[in-house]
Amino acid sequence: MSHQFLLPGKSNIFRNLLQGLPTILALAVMASGWLLIHHLNSSEGTTEEEREPAIEVAQVDTIVLPAGKLKAGKFASEPVEFHFVQHQHAVPGRLRYEQTKHVDVKAPMDGILSELAVTPGDFVQAGQLIAVLRSPEIGQARAEVLKHTQQRAIAQKALDRENTLRANLKQLAVMLAASPPVDEIETSFKDRPLGRYRHEILSAYSNMLLADELIVKLRPLVESGAVPGRTLRERENERQLAETAFRTARDLAMFDVEQAQMKAAADVAESDRQLNLAWQSVETLLGYKENKETANLADEEALSRLEVRAPFAGSVESRGFAQDERVMRGASLIVLANTDSLYVEASIRESDWSAVTLEPGTLIKVLVPALEDRIFDAEVCYFGREVQTETNSVPLVATIDNHDGLLRPGMFVRVTVPVGEKREVLAVRAESVIQHENQKFVFVDMANGAFQRVDVSTGDASGDWVEITAGLSPGQKVVTQGAFLLKSEFLLQGEGE
Repeated sequence: MSHQFLLPGKSNIFRNLLQGLPTILALAVMASGWLLIHHLNSSEGTTEEEREPAIEVAQVDTIVLPAGKLKAGKFASEPVEFHFVQHQHAVPGRLRYEQTKHVDVKAPMDGILSELAVTPGDFVQAGQLIAVLRSPEIGQARAEVLKHTQQRAIAQKALDRENTLRANLKQLAVMLAASPPVDEIETSFKDRPLGRYRHEILSAYSNMLLADELIVKLRPLVESGAVPGRTLRERENERQLAETAFRTARDLAMFDVEQAQMKAAADVAESDRQLNLAWQSVETLLGYKENKETANLADEEALSRLEVRAPFAGSVESRGFAQDERVMRGASLIVLANTDSLYVEASIRESDWSAVTLEPGTLIKVLVPALEDRIFDAEVCYFGREVQTETNSVPLVATIDNHDGLLRPGMFVRVTVPVGEKREVLAVRAESVIQHENQKFVFVDMANGAFQRVDVSTGDASGDWVEITAGLSPGQKVVTQGAFLLKSEFLLQGEGE
């Protein structure tokens, strides 16, 4: 009974399975096909992804130039080596006039502006006439010059006379030593001045000669007994007195003439001093040295003429008065400037004081944005010690050459100054480092026309050298000349792919 009950149930299940078998087989085949296709797609995708990086590296990092481009490019390479570099710090600055070459030419005294010879924009040479004033003050100063000139001429004549007397007395003394006759002396010095000394000396000399003659005549008479010996002794005594009087007159004459000569020389020296002081007063009023040889001191109109001349070569920036206007002492006539050289003024911040060591004469770089970032050399002339309380900085002043006239006062500039000590680091030339999309790189010469791009990290830059902190090793040959051409070829190759 039990077996008859089970068999009918099993046969129903089996029959149901047989009826659904085709559907199950179809689903299994579809699943197997889907798995196979998914596996094949996955395998192909992985292969392409693995191959593409290999191709990308070969095409992006390395460029091979044909022989023609290699020759035309004139590429040059240098090995990576250690060099000394120093950190450079850029600070803002301004171009200014040099203080000694930007002058406000002022009226030295009150007067009438009778002539104004320049206008704004004119270029004048040093010493060129700028303006003419009529002023009684300069007339009085020139009158003092005229007075002391005349006094000096009088003193010189007195000195010349004393020099002549002294020379003649010396020659007379030499001639008298030979005891010539008085007539011979009179003849020799007939036309030669001796002053009052002629009478004093010649009279004493004549008395001495007369005493000699009397003694000569009296001696035979004494020997013959016709005249007592006492008379001869009296005559000899008189002769001695006459000789003493002669010598005294001669010596006093020489002393007096030497004293007179010294006094005359002192008078000339004093006249010279007074005349020089008078000229200095004139030149102080004029503002320049007047030619003493050609100065007209006789004409009254010329005495009051004051010429204002350019203190240096430069251009007229502005003019303050018109012709025939009355001007007061200190009034600005013109502003004269010379821009052949300018000052670069910058401020070094407190954080950089201790690290900046700039001596006068040190060359620094100045970048001018208004001239398409052109860089000029400037020479340090002053690095201040006093802190500016407004900015808490130290002033830096350098001189920059401007003979070509490209620079103008007031221009904004950026001044590059060295900071800290020099360090020996791995470095390449500045022209070797290229930048694209905020990434710095160099081209390493792989030989045979192949160049590989190598990304680098840089540090301090100093002069021609740039510090390399990562990306290169000593000895690698890096392209210096032609790096920008390689960059262009590199970018073109990337666009072609």
